[in-house]
Amino acid sequence: MSPDQHNGQPQHQRLQDVLRESLAPHPAAVPAARPGGAKTVVPVQGGAASPRGLGDLPGTLPVEWELITSLRDAVSDDIVAADEAQPLPTETARRERSRSLVAERVSQWAVQYGRSHAPLSTAQVENVAQAVYDAVFHAGPLQKYLDDPDVENIVVDGSTVLVEYFDRPTEQVPAVAGTDEELIDLINRLASGSGHRERRLSPTSPMANFRLPDGSRASATLLTTRPFLGIRRHRIRKSSLEQLQEWGTLSPSLGAFLHALVLARKNILIAGDMGVGKTSLLRALGRKIPAEERVITLESDRELFLDEDTEGGAHVLAMESRESNGEVIEGQQVGRISVADMFPQTLRMLATRVIVGEVRDNEAIAMLQAMSAGGAGSMCTVHAAYPKLVLPRMVTLCQGMHRDDVHELVGTAVNFIVFLRQIDQTRIGGRRHRFVSHVLEVSPGEEGRPSLQEIFAPATGGDPRAVPKLAPSCLEELENEAGFHRAWLTVPQHGTWPAPLNLVGRAVAA
Repeated sequence: MSPDQHNGQPQHQRLQDVLRESLAPHPAAVPAARPGGAKTVVPVQGGAASPRGLGDLPGTLPVEWELITSLRDAVSDDIVAADEAQPLPTETARRERSRSLVAERVSQWAVQYGRSHAPLSTAQVENVAQAVYDAVFHAGPLQKYLDDPDVENIVVDGSTVLVEYFDRPTEQVPAVAGTDEELIDLINRLASGSGHRERRLSPTSPMANFRLPDGSRASATLLTTRPFLGIRRHRIRKSSLEQLQEWGTLSPSLGAFLHALVLARKNILIAGDMGVGKTSLLRALGRKIPAEERVITLESDRELFLDEDTEGGAHVLAMESRESNGEVIEGQQVGRISVADMFPQTLRMLATRVIVGEVRDNEAIAMLQAMSAGGAGSMCTVHAAYPKLVLPRMVTLCQGMHRDDVHELVGTAVNFIVFLRQIDQTRIGGRRHRFVSHVLEVSPGEEGRPSLQEIFAPATGGDPRAVPKLAPSCLEELENEAGFHRAWLTVPQHGTWPAPLNLVGRAVAA
């Protein structure tokens, strides 16, 4: 396949097709709102009528989560015995047999329960069985929130459990464990089931970070007053530039420009505060890398999942850091491999680009050096509350380097900074609006400090979303190497957003 071909189609033609399709007039689609708009939810309290972890069961089920834990332990023994007696060839077959064992064990319990209590309905028994199955194979009492597509974050602070949604106010829900010890046991079961068996929460290892089977990111600690567990869900795991445009994160002009930057192999730093969609945008840009390239992703916890794509994308090798096993020898944590530690290995893996899911520590130096030493087209994300704080943030992360040296390195390594914002209106009946507010071109400046030019910035008139302001110095390169049209930056109607930013109480015109 020619380097200029992808799926039998020239790169220039592919981008031009994207531009033409994006120009077609259509209202920007956003995730559908719930009927009647967002509603304020009264916090739910635990108790017999709403047992811990079983608040959704129909009718009254006077059982506590301890019962589910007891049934879980019994079923676990049943599964181990069945596996030893008759091993099955596939995990799917094993799960099907396990579900049968759960149903059998719960049915036996329900019969005994009915001898001294009002008999349970079929629906109640099925819900108990599902709770037991989730406790064995999934996230137990948290599973129903992980299965809800509108949930963004789950925060567990001892007996206080808060669920944050995309399109409605935060809810306080029933506790997921009766005691702190039960909560720690739940956290360690989740960590063990994630494949990160070394990430166990204990007095000697009071912090643990791991990934759940569905890709959600979990962080736990014992350094707080009560055991803490925070789960960040990935609602949008298969994001593309086209979808981000439909959801209102990008305008047609922005989507085409960022696509062109990827094809022209520009180094991109995606910045913004927590929860603004940096990972979703990085994932979407990664999917635009041509198929003939080999990409290495470096992450502390996998969130990009680009190696799981099967539809003609680049060859992706996903690398993940590893926590220590808790042993310390001569001041060094045994077994720990950080993102920075993995960088030298990437140089031997014949990669054309490196993507770092999140730069949060001294890997910033390795990332910038890789970008400046020929890693054209590399990308990463970084936390920063405002566009002007991106550079000071990089100085902070590059520990051990003088500020002037960091400035010089950023000026020679990074080509563009893309900044995202969020307006959260869930408390007042709206939803979360995430969008790109700035695109800055970075170039070496006077006295070593990088020069930042606003290529896209908020429009006048109060709209905080980015519109074209200035042509980049590499515009001719984008035209020749990526098929970009300068009209998308110079003709006003091309840079506008297809629909107003509808905020609660007022509408901001595009």
